[in-house]
Amino acid sequence: MKKYLLIGVLSLNLLISCNLGFSGTLGGGNVYRFDCDKNQLNFYLDSIEKNNVSLRIPEDWKMYDDWDETGYSFLQGKIFYINEKNVNVEEMYYVSVIPPLEKTTTAGVSIRSVFRAKEYLLGWKTFEDLPRSEKKEIEERFKNRVLSQLPLKILSVEEK
Repeated sequence: MKKYLLIGVLSLNLLISCNLGFSGTLGGGNVYRFDCDKNQLNFYLDSIEKNNVSLRIPEDWKMYDDWDETGYSFLQGKIFYINEKNVNVEEMYYVSVIPPLEKTTTAGVSIRSVFRAKEYLLGWKTFEDLPRSEKKEIEERFKNRVLSQLPLKILSVEEK
């Protein structure tokens, strides 16, 4: 009996160490790098969030902004609301700033999670769990609606 218990524990340990989605990390989409530090990029993203009314979380969706309560406050994430009626898209993107690469000043930003309000999809989905075709569409909307408003040019894109 102890032998089977030991085999079970070792198997579970192996699965967890192989990073099969049990680690509790968010992962993320493409990382868009800019020639600025993390603080500057956070400032610019905060400015977009404050100054663009169409990207603010609607009052009836604010209850879904529970990232701090669920232990992700360390990411200092931002949420952008995207509503494109012409393609029937209404969603929120939880994004966070990625620190610069070693010995550079190129901070980045990445979509970590997407919120959908459709009945069968209600809730936050990690970006990595979305189908590839949807990821591409979401990345395009993010670039066009949010990143295009930054006073910085994208230096590089680390595709995931």
